[in-house]
Amino acid sequence: MSAMLHTLSEPAPSPEAGTPGAHDAAELHDRWAQFVAKELCSFSIRARGERNFRVSAWTRSEGGFVVAHFTTVAGRAQLERTPTDIRRDSRDNYCLYLPLQGEHEIQQCNRDVVCRPASLTLLTTGEPYLQTKRGDNDTLYLLMPRAFVDQRLTHGEDICANVVGAEHGVGRLAMDTIASLCREAARMSSQEFLGACNLAGELVLLGLSGAGDLTSNSRSIRASNLARAKRVIRMRMADSDLALEDIARECGLSLRYLHDLFRDDGRTVREYLQGERLHAARRMLERAVAGAATVTDVCMACGFSSPSVFSTAFRRAFGVSPRDVARRARPPQP
Repeated sequence: MSAMLHTLSEPAPSPEAGTPGAHDAAELHDRWAQFVAKELCSFSIRARGERNFRVSAWTRSEGGFVVAHFTTVAGRAQLERTPTDIRRDSRDNYCLYLPLQGEHEIQQCNRDVVCRPASLTLLTTGEPYLQTKRGDNDTLYLLMPRAFVDQRLTHGEDICANVVGAEHGVGRLAMDTIASLCREAARMSSQEFLGACNLAGELVLLGLSGAGDLTSNSRSIRASNLARAKRVIRMRMADSDLALEDIARECGLSLRYLHDLFRDDGRTVREYLQGERLHAARRMLERAVAGAATVTDVCMACGFSSPSVFSTAFRRAFGVSPRDVARRARPPQP
């Protein structure tokens, strides 16, 4: 990315212009999605059609860091970053959310949280996520390169989609620093901006993880390899023929080293793979519209070899059958 300041704005309509129509709002949603895809990462947008949608946005970038300020009016929408989006743009970074107004519901890494003002929430753009914007929003963002985070944290994904309060302590210091950085970004030289982003990133990671998770270079290599293996598993878990040798090969690791990484993390590779498949299946069952997907469909979509194997593993993990979960998710019949 360049070091230039990029902006997207839409002036409020004049009284003579009247209320914007659905076509105007849809066009502006498309422009907004294209702007975010260029500056942060691509995603699929499912807007709810407010006719008076308005947006103002700017970003500043340098050396893989991006600071951004997005303000939306009547911006209720769902933004989904899918595996297809990830493959298309290959963006694999970490992005901090700092809401000033409004709420974002975030679903990633089997976690579902609500990000509110005076809080910090980290996402990774290398993993699928679902973001629900509930209305008017005013939010600051700090995008950090994956290498920057992996060199400082042992398990970066483990702190994603977790809300950390920013009312006091290091969290408050990180929040104030990001706000100041956004205010002053346009006036900084490239060197000043990059240095300020590094300092802000250090504070953010300290506020999100605590000093105990900050790591040395030797440990960060293993953490980075483990994170890469987990990403490969999550991206390919729908393949029922996925073998551990395939995972090791794609990561450029030996099979023995792969086993060592997961053993040190407290579980086997197979346990992690099955856990991710089961959690993905449960989410699909809970969100499926009645009749849209059967238990067998979900079983096959999540990489299980047969419905019986799937049902047994599901009941063992959650204490309930897949059919019961699907039945509870369906709206009651009138």
